[in-house]
Amino acid sequence: MTRDLVGGILAILIGAFYFAFALQIRASSLADGVGPAGVPKVLGILMIGLGIVLCAQALLSARRRALPLPVDARVAGDSDSDDALRRSGLAGPARAGGLLAIGIVYLLIVRTVGYVPAIAVLIITAALYGGAAPGWRVVAIGLAGAIFYYVLFVLVLGIPLPAGDLLSFLLVR
Repeated sequence: MTRDLVGGILAILIGAFYFAFALQIRASSLADGVGPAGVPKVLGILMIGLGIVLCAQALLSARRRALPLPVDARVAGDSDSDDALRRSGLAGPARAGGLLAIGIVYLLIVRTVGYVPAIAVLIITAALYGGAAPGWRVVAIGLAGAIFYYVLFVLVLGIPLPAGDLLSFLLVR
């Protein structure tokens, strides 16, 4: 059994227990239509769903590894240094460290430049880091994502987001 399969099974079990406990939360007379157990139930279902996806990926990956590959089946763009990094076992932690660094930079700039520009930069940077080809589409997706999140949080949910000190500084002058 691979780590992914074990992790998927554990995620399903944890999600099931979480959902079972969420079913036991009593609603008070002050509860809204969703009730106090609404969010925990959704989280339990999502955890179960993610566990199922992780198990399916593990099983499909094991099946692919069992099939013989032709000699010329190298993926375009793979280099010897990428192969060495994968063999060393550092590829996953190195990629995660890069994403962590991108998230830290986002947190450092969001108060200064504001939510919309910071989230656009975050989406664009994460897409490029993930291997997307640079171009106008990546920028358009980043801007559309930032606008979507602004509309969702500010206009639909009524949650104010940081406008940014830079915007305030420019408007005061």
